[in-house]
Amino acid sequence: MPVYAPPDSSVPVMQVLHQAQLALKHGDVTHSLVLAKAALSRAQAAHDLPTEARALLALAQADRLVSRFRRAQETAQRAATLFQMCEDTRGEAEALATLSHTLSVMGHSEEGVEAALLGLKLNADAPALSQALSYNYLGVAYTHGGNFDRADAAYRTAIGLLEDGGHWMEAYLPRVNQRLMEVSRCFFDRYYQGQFTGLQRLAELRRASARSAQAAPNLLVFQGAQLKTQAMLGLGDGFEACWLGELVVAQTHADFAQAAETRGDPNPSVTLMELWLRAEIAWAARDWSLAEYHCHRMMQLAMSIDHEHLVGISYLLLAQILSAQGKERASQAQLRALKQRETDLRHAALQQREERIEWQLQARASRATARRLAQQAQQLEQLAMEDSLTGLFNRRYLERMVPELLRKGADRGLTPAMAFVDVDYFKHINDHYSHQVGDAVLQELGHILRSFVREGDVPVRLGGDEFVVAFAHVDEAAAHGLAQRIQDAVESHPWDRLRPGLCVSVSVGVAGAQGGDCLKSWLHRCDVGMYVEKDTRHQILG
Repeated sequence: MPVYAPPDSSVPVMQVLHQAQLALKHGDVTHSLVLAKAALSRAQAAHDLPTEARALLALAQADRLVSRFRRAQETAQRAATLFQMCEDTRGEAEALATLSHTLSVMGHSEEGVEAALLGLKLNADAPALSQALSYNYLGVAYTHGGNFDRADAAYRTAIGLLEDGGHWMEAYLPRVNQRLMEVSRCFFDRYYQGQFTGLQRLAELRRASARSAQAAPNLLVFQGAQLKTQAMLGLGDGFEACWLGELVVAQTHADFAQAAETRGDPNPSVTLMELWLRAEIAWAARDWSLAEYHCHRMMQLAMSIDHEHLVGISYLLLAQILSAQGKERASQAQLRALKQRETDLRHAALQQREERIEWQLQARASRATARRLAQQAQQLEQLAMEDSLTGLFNRRYLERMVPELLRKGADRGLTPAMAFVDVDYFKHINDHYSHQVGDAVLQELGHILRSFVREGDVPVRLGGDEFVVAFAHVDEAAAHGLAQRIQDAVESHPWDRLRPGLCVSVSVGVAGAQGGDCLKSWLHRCDVGMYVEKDTRHQILG
């Protein structure tokens, strides 16, 4: 894997973003990420919101291409918000397409459909290429939600828009997605009806894809997915061959996909489909142990990247394979586990919807409406000022103190600074050592942060593993030094007293206050700085 240096600072930032897009188009995700992060850092330093939004979108698209769905979803949502603030509807629609894809993959298909439909509305007068992108990911969202007829209609619309406009190469991606949708439909037909009912349709889509390929020689699909698309196309052929009993042909397609994974950046989505196909081949050959092995690998990988559509398929496939062996109790256990996961996912989806609605309200409401809602919230809610776990102040206190902090700083002629502190790999700590240890880590971190504040400073736990320290007596330059001392203190802390082998580190983003600042804008700059610092440092260490 090549190591790329950041671009020279003399290169215009928009040119850097253009280079990031070209790298992504050619499948070089690592280079694209390096360039996009550099552009993001420069845009943030220059307070250039339109360019910052473009850089965030480039990061989201690159992360999505290598199946880092959760990070891509968070970044795409920030990009969409900034595009909306800049009144860039085309950019917002493009960000919503990426957001739709990541949400639906992670099991939030309804929210994914909503994001795609909003993008379509914003793209109503856009060129065919932009509209087709929204229709393509609307099809993906419908597919992951199990609404195959609507997914098929969305894909056909995307293909029609592109081919009618002569965009034969670009039309190939929705064609491949349409075929993968049909693979999912065939799987569920077999599961619920006991037999395949759509193999003829699968063959028709294969022939249509072949005709499209002939119309577009030297195929290079948009979004930089050439190798992925070729591998996915071969896997679609492999499923059809397997279900028709042509196991040698199916095995060849699985081997081709595996070989494709050795070229370019690894793509877990391709690996997941390859494992699914291998499990189907082993089932057809009645090699039960191998079939179960591939199912378990598929399930573990799908869970690790939050690909809930394929998590569900892996559970159902394993249940069918166990049932075919007469292991009914084990089969039922898999179905119960899937049911519990779906229940947990619905609970998470409700929270996701609440957060999304809040984001939409904040992005679109007028300042007067926002102030009215805030006043109503203050009247209805009596929130405590202290975080019960760490003893630090909570976000509510920070919201009340920031205006006073800014006023006093202006009176003294000293611009206050804020540090955003995020615990690295906190989910791993909870999963590996227990949530009790995770809570103890947060408590210890609260003690460490207190040791760096003076009277008038505001140490806060925002929630989860996120903390803020608002420094009343130092400027941004001095705060950067304090941030480094905080990181050093955390890394040198005797964490193994809590649990042997435990190590903890933090990423810190620092920003000084600016004229006209509110908490939201100030925190946003700190958050972006933390995001850039975390990724850059981990890339160096990794």
